[in-house]
Amino acid sequence: MVEKVRKDFINMNKLFFLIIFLLTFSCAKNSNNSNPEPIDNVPVSITVNLNLPTNFHLQNIGSFIYLTGGVKGIILVHHTDDNFYALDRVCSYQPNSVSCSKIEVDSSFLQFRCGQTTNKGFIKCCDSRFFFDGSVSQSPARFPLKQYNISKSGNTIFISN
Repeated sequence: MVEKVRKDFINMNKLFFLIIFLLTFSCAKNSNNSNPEPIDNVPVSITVNLNLPTNFHLQNIGSFIYLTGGVKGIILVHHTDDNFYALDRVCSYQPNSVSCSKIEVDSSFLQFRCGQTTNKGFIKCCDSRFFFDGSVSQSPARFPLKQYNISKSGNTIFISN
């Protein structure tokens, strides 16, 4: 009887240490998933009326518009999944240390790319590319683009954080 109690006690201790180890590993893993250079949190409150001539094209899937606001501007996209996404134009790869880290639409691939168009053409900042929902499609970026909240009432879209 004493031997059984002793074995149960040892097994419980092993289980306890295993749980502690797994929790520690899980927390350490999650802390590595945070962006070491988080994108600034700036207030955003934008209304887009899809009935206006300048915005009417947004009713078509695959369309987009650049808006003022956010950290480096906002892209409002009518994605192929028929949802709207409002994404900050700051690249998630070194957003605070690279002055050129601005996102533009690459219409030839229907993706976003990091860089700027000048009078000499497109000048890339890094090789990062993003899908229209903001998720990473090509590194060095490891984190998605900053996304803002969207609500829609009729033909009016509200963008906020």
